[in-house]
Amino acid sequence: MNQIFTTIITSLLNQALHLTPASLSALNELTDKIIRINLIGTGNNFSLFPDDKGIFILNNYTGEVDVTVEIAPFTLSHLILNSTANLDNTTEINIIGDKAVAEKLLIIIKQLDIDWEKQLSQKLNSVVYLFGDTMRSSHNYMNLNSLEANLILQLNLPTRTEVRNFTSAVEILRNNLDCLEQQIQELT
Repeated sequence: MNQIFTTIITSLLNQALHLTPASLSALNELTDKIIRINLIGTGNNFSLFPDDKGIFILNNYTGEVDVTVEIAPFTLSHLILNSTANLDNTTEINIIGDKAVAEKLLIIIKQLDIDWEKQLSQKLNSVVYLFGDTMRSSHNYMNLNSLEANLILQLNLPTRTEVRNFTSAVEILRNNLDCLEQQIQELT
C-alpha cells in the first residue's frame, strides 16, 4: 500500500474519530498497542498505533506488534461495514497475538456515529442537504433516473449528454494539441 494512500486513510480515520469524542477517548485503552493488518493477496500490510489523540498508521512496519490480523481487503471492508460481523463470525481471517486488542479496535471503529450529510454540507455548502432532501422527498427511492433528473434540474448541472459532448471536445482538443506539438518538434 502506498504511503500517500496510508496518510489519506489516517487523516480520514482521525477526522472521523474527532467527530465522535467517545470513540476517541476509548482509544486510550489501546495506547502503546500496535495492530498490524496484513492484506491477503496484496503483499501489503499496515500497522496502527492508537492513542487518545487518534491513530497513526505506518505502511509495512517491521517491528513487533501486539496482534496481527491477516485478512483479504474485501473481507476487511465487510467486517467494518457490516454491523453484525465480528472477528468470531467472519471467515477468511487469521488472528495472531492478542485478539482482545483487535476486537477493541473493531468495536471503536464500528461505533463511529457521524452525520456525514452534515459534515459534507459544511464542506460543500447546501449541495449535500439538497441531495438529502431530494432523496427524502422522492416518492420512489429506487428510481435513480428521476433522482438524477431532479438533481440536475435543482442544481443546474450539465446533463450526461452535455458532459459526454464536453469530454469528447476535450479529447479532440488534446489530440489536436498533440499533433501541433509534434509539428513544432519536427520544425525545430
